[in-house]
Amino acid sequence: MKNIITIIFCMMIINLNGQQWIDDSCNKKASKIVNKAIDHLSNIEYTMAYAMANAALLIDDDCQCAHLVKAGATSPNADWGSREAKLSAIDKSKLGNVEKVWFSMLKATLSSDSETYQKSLADGLKSNPNSPLLNWLSRDGSSFEDNKKFAEMFPKLASGSYNMMAYQYARGNYGGESDLNMAYEMIDKSLALHDGPNILDSKAEIAAENGDYETALNSQLKAHDYSWVGSQYWENAVTYYLKLNQENVENYLKQAQVNLQNAILEKNEEEYKKYVSNDLPMVAGDSNLGNFYNYTLENLNQEALIDWNSFDLRDIDVHFSPNMRMAFLTFYADGSYSFKATGETVDYNTRASSVWLRTGDGWKSIHTNWAPTADGTGIPQQ
Repeated sequence: MKNIITIIFCMMIINLNGQQWIDDSCNKKASKIVNKAIDHLSNIEYTMAYAMANAALLIDDDCQCAHLVKAGATSPNADWGSREAKLSAIDKSKLGNVEKVWFSMLKATLSSDSETYQKSLADGLKSNPNSPLLNWLSRDGSSFEDNKKFAEMFPKLASGSYNMMAYQYARGNYGGESDLNMAYEMIDKSLALHDGPNILDSKAEIAAENGDYETALNSQLKAHDYSWVGSQYWENAVTYYLKLNQENVENYLKQAQVNLQNAILEKNEEEYKKYVSNDLPMVAGDSNLGNFYNYTLENLNQEALIDWNSFDLRDIDVHFSPNMRMAFLTFYADGSYSFKATGETVDYNTRASSVWLRTGDGWKSIHTNWAPTADGTGIPQQ
């Protein structure tokens, strides 16, 4: 009896270790690559899946499943010609049972034929109830229970399910309240099964949602390490870095606003260009309540009707967009100016706001708006 139990246990281990997404139409070596490609698909890593499918075709140019993977990783929009072109390259007569079901489902997406899509999936599952791929495609991706069930049925292929379950735990969609410990446990389970960037991106997002920008940044940088050139993960890494250093960014923008205003008052082109982009004009609204206009170097160097005796900004507050790509500042300005023609002196009191955009060349001011305070005076009409 002991030997029988041992044999059964060993067979279970072999079965689990040997779990794959699909019994495909490719040779043995290409099949391993294709199944790994589907693993990337299930983890929303489409470019990596596409690349692995191309690698499988280098080994086996008759690997029909590789074309299916490429079709699954591209757009269903027929006008773009992407998925449609990939499906047209497939010899349907060489497809296995599950491959044929997947082909029909992908074909149905070209015309948004939901009825054919669902019928193909339902009939396919009826004939192939133990297919990991069809069970994956049939589940509700946002359902904790569906993902849990898939993980129980196919524990070696459940990295994507653990990823989705992590979000559910973190956001309190399962159990009624947030459980970060369980969320991170799901992430660890996913990482143990699959070597890819998406789960690291998910960990970063979950950490950021809970205000832990240090963990978010560290995890996002690890995701970025998978593809330095053109990485889709870099922008969030920048966001998390800025969130982690938000006080320093606020102080920089406060000083930048002061420096820009001094550059305008002093007609300092070199300093002005540090804070205003050549490509994005700064749209201005002056405190004389005239029309909005694009402030240019011509305006900077325009001869003014007044001389400033003093001009000081105060009480600058900085507010950011959620992705830290844009900031708007609110502040007040006090001072006085004299008319060149008459020497008359006027006290100046305004409230103002400005919009700054984070660009590849640093923070740039793209809008500024000034208005007299309730009992104050702005600048005269130019």
